[in-house]
Amino acid sequence: MNIGRQSLSSALVAAAAALVLLGTLYFASLRPGYSHISRTISELGETGAAQAHLVAFGFFLPVGLIVWWALWLAHRHTLARDTSLILLALSGLGAGYVLSAFFPCDPGAPLFGSWRTLVHNAAGLIDYGGTALGFLLFCRHCARHERRPQAVAFGIAAALGFLAMVLLGLPPAFPVRGAVQRVAELIQFTGVFFVCRLLSSETTEGWAGLRP
Repeated sequence: MNIGRQSLSSALVAAAAALVLLGTLYFASLRPGYSHISRTISELGETGAAQAHLVAFGFFLPVGLIVWWALWLAHRHTLARDTSLILLALSGLGAGYVLSAFFPCDPGAPLFGSWRTLVHNAAGLIDYGGTALGFLLFCRHCARHERRPQAVAFGIAAALGFLAMVLLGLPPAFPVRGAVQRVAELIQFTGVFFVCRLLSSETTEGWAGLRP
């Protein structure tokens, strides 16, 4: 078993997270008056933005594809039989970025607007809801494998993910939705990173147990 290939999935998640951080900071620096507290990441590539095309295909799309690649590798190399649904749910994180590349939001990222905005917002539900569901399923997976601290951590991550999804859709929370989204992204990428790491360690232990 190639351990390096197993750990590649978590390395790819870390690379995607770094791209989100650098892309957000860079493109925000090109937008005078942009606030990381109140403005969403999606607004960097909103319809009519000067750098919209570059944000979509040089930022959002690569992040989504890298996340999908990482989860595909994790699926290929895991020995656990109950992880397919977990990884499918977590792929919502990649779907959110991929769909955002092709369906930018209207200026200001409103809840309702053009059909592109409606698709964009549906992608957000898939992103945050899917990832939170994936964490909840992984919480159960950890509990089954007697990993109590990890089960608790992923249960909390799931709860925070669902809470962030609700807050991002509440107009009274719009003045701080940028901050809410960034905290949610941190939780998501950190969680997916550790899912890949833990699955890799379980696979390594499994193969070690098969050796004579």
